Amino acid sequence: MPEKTSILVVDDDENVRALVTDLLSNAGYKVKSVTNAFQARGALLKIHPELIVLDRVLPDAEGTEFVKEIRAQEGFQAVPVLFLTARGNPSDKAEGLRSGGDDYLAKPFSGVELIARVEALLRRVTRPPEPTHVLKAKGIIVDIDRHVVEVNGKTVKLSPKEFELLTVFLEKRGRVLSRRFLLERVWGMGMDLRMNVKTVDVAVGRLRTALGKWGERIVAVQAYGYRLDADD
Repeated sequence: MPEKTSILVVDDDENVRALVTDLLSNAGYKVKSVTNAFQARGALLKIHPELIVLDRVLPDAEGTEFVKEIRAQEGFQAVPVLFLTARGNPSDKAEGLRSGGDDYLAKPFSGVELIARVEALLRRVTRPPEPTHVLKAKGIIVDIDRHVVEVNGKTVKLSPKEFELLTVFLEKRGRVLSRRFLLERVWGMGMDLRMNVKTVDVAVGRLRTALGKWGERIVAVQAYGYRLDADD
């Protein structure tokens, strides 16, 4: 039998910890639960989880600081972190995502949504790698490893989100991409329907401007999203 996906749950609330453990175990995952950051540090090295469910408020650490600590460790930079917390207002969510979290679910929560978010995060990290680290289209070269963009032979500076957007457009060139798809792929919002789609519109507008004339190839599809029209 294939080995089960390992998940680490870090929460000092006994009832929540038991509920999350049961939900994930019943969904087929191998779950280790701990109550604080001190125990989590040991569990990380022992079980090397493939996903972490993390409370924002722990008895010995603040979740946003602890996730930065996790990201600084060799081998844990890309492990998905799902914040599960009672701190659910938009500013708390933004802070959690900026600190290094991949998704954010406020308590109280539904078991169905928790499992759906876990599945979405794991799908993203298990997505097959692109066959090349350099993407090309007529007039543009994107070197993913070096994080360099050249348009008609000239280097163009992009913000991290603009670079990720351009990469997605080149990977999916010719296809109409919904704003919801772009939110999940670039911003990692998972199942969150409350994220304002204007975020995508603003970022695409900035990307077009940065790319100059070439940016006109990114066309809006009314009431749906965007499409990159680019010849190979």
